[in-house]
Amino acid sequence: MMSLNHLAFIVVVLLAILWFGLLVTEKWELVQIGQPLNRFDQPGIRWQGVWKEVFGQHRVLQERFSGMMHVMMFWGFFIVSIQTIIFFFNGLFPVIPIPTGLIGTILDTAFDITAIFVLIAVMMAAYKRYVAKTPRLVRNWDAGLVLILIALIILAQLSIESFQWALNPHMFWAPLGSLLGGWLHHFGHGFDQQGLEISIWVNALGLLGFLVYLPYSKHFHLFVAPFNIYFRNLDNKGHLPALNFDDDTVESYGIGQVADLTWKDLLDTYACVQCGRCTAVCPANQTGKTLSPKNIIVTLRQQLELVGPILNEAAASRTSAQQALLETPLAGGVIAEQDLWACTTCSACVEVCPVYDEHVVKIVGMRRHLVLTQGEMPNEAQNVFRNMENQGNPWGLGIDARQQFAKTMGIKDVSRGDTPKVLYWMGCAATYDDRAKKVAEATVTLLKQAGVDVGVLGALEKCTGDSARRLGNEYLYQALATENVETLNAANPEIIITTCPHCFNTIKNEYPDFGGHYTVKHHAEYLAELIADGKLTPVKELDETLTYHDSCYLGRYNNIYDAPRDILQSVPGVQLKEMERSRDRSFCCGAGGGRMWLEEREGQRINQNRAQQALNTGATTIATACPFCLTMIRDGVQSLGQEQDVKVRDFSEILADAILPIIK
Repeated sequence: MMSLNHLAFIVVVLLAILWFGLLVTEKWELVQIGQPLNRFDQPGIRWQGVWKEVFGQHRVLQERFSGMMHVMMFWGFFIVSIQTIIFFFNGLFPVIPIPTGLIGTILDTAFDITAIFVLIAVMMAAYKRYVAKTPRLVRNWDAGLVLILIALIILAQLSIESFQWALNPHMFWAPLGSLLGGWLHHFGHGFDQQGLEISIWVNALGLLGFLVYLPYSKHFHLFVAPFNIYFRNLDNKGHLPALNFDDDTVESYGIGQVADLTWKDLLDTYACVQCGRCTAVCPANQTGKTLSPKNIIVTLRQQLELVGPILNEAAASRTSAQQALLETPLAGGVIAEQDLWACTTCSACVEVCPVYDEHVVKIVGMRRHLVLTQGEMPNEAQNVFRNMENQGNPWGLGIDARQQFAKTMGIKDVSRGDTPKVLYWMGCAATYDDRAKKVAEATVTLLKQAGVDVGVLGALEKCTGDSARRLGNEYLYQALATENVETLNAANPEIIITTCPHCFNTIKNEYPDFGGHYTVKHHAEYLAELIADGKLTPVKELDETLTYHDSCYLGRYNNIYDAPRDILQSVPGVQLKEMERSRDRSFCCGAGGGRMWLEEREGQRINQNRAQQALNTGATTIATACPFCLTMIRDGVQSLGQEQDVKVRDFSEILADAILPIIK
């Protein structure tokens, strides 16, 4: 006959599981408010990511202290879960015996060792959050409660093990359980039996309480994160989704409400660990701006839980207050406009997120709503858009500058009927900025030296639209992209070379959406190949100490890190010194996301911060691979009063200096 204690145990377990299931269902219904998105392709690659990030804790371990803490806690709970399953099966079905003998010894020994590591991890977490007071971590009762629950569950399971050994010595052996059990055995059978029953209920209520509390807590990510990692973006990081302007009935563009986000965007909000790693690497935040990628994700989740239930109700049943909530725009209403405009789209936040949240696409989506639906944008952006619309470039200058460049450099010009095999996409900076034009001259001179049949589009080339797209003017971007694709398809070059990573990323990763499929290379890749093939050979020794600044759109977005470094290190006499923040952890120059054209009125200038990082290496030359970076770093060095001692140059200029036949 079932005992009252056993019946109570079953009821509590079933109620907790039912409660948890209802809460998860409620969250999932909110996530389904989002727009459709296909993230079910390439299951093999997706599962590889789960194994690497969930079980291998790859990104988590990129921070040593926090990484080890999370690894101990994750694997600790994973191993402890075996004991938990045994515990609940024995509680629900007492006929199933508790493992004893050798099996019991193995399981309980593993548990004891694991318990120690989990308790150490709990203490590390408490120290980091409440003693060291790491700025990016929130100190609230939620985090403290979860740490207490974890410690309570571990101690309760250890207590169960110890009392079991006290009641039945030598049924198994375990380092801690046997030691504590031997001590508890002296208190007598009645004490040990009562202690076991109390420990069982403490453990059960602790585990079930943790399960039920999880959906209310930020620690819901423990349940959601594996799914979020599975459904991560497998597309190129430099590709933004296009808007459809063909439907005349659409009255709102971009992300104006939570319902405009995709279901994966909404899943991101529940997967967020609130670890603050994204905010800690954000160049805007780290230079005194109020932008916090973490806070944007958290705010979106809060807004989802506020308006989601209203959206799931019939429209006729909504009150005026509820309707007012729904009409409050995310951009400017829920999230401050200045935070959205502060983003450089450098993707550092996305790169470090351990659960693969996608911050940038949400920020750009809200910018789109500001520009296309609300008509709100910085004054400088209005001028840039006007120049692009009227003259095809942000400067608003004439279209004949590229023709003049082709004539001066003695290369082919497609706008005059020429058909070069290699098309050099100049980009607006190299066309209209005198300093960037020197990079174009060095690059083309090197190509001619290597015997490359090179030319430019001349008067046919217009801005790729990268800045317009990142600033939210998707309509203008698509107009420019469509025209450029038609021009490029007509020119039909074998290969396109760019000196601008923004042009490179746009033509390579985003123009395919508009019918533009090309072989595109950044001049770092192409020049490195020419050196490897022996067509260019640096022979002049340059006695210089260099540091190289990784462009976000070349590095993080397109994984090109080695080519510029290989070129620099091929130059005799060059010593390359890395900055503390380099490669995939590089710090933005401040020009990305259209910020090149906007004033920076809040906090320290990002380019000044980055310039100081470069100066800290002691290098005499700072090498770049992007015209925007070149301008920003140069201005940063000047603002620090170091322009007389430190030069800022594109790597191609340094290479050109080292190749004697072209030195004049």
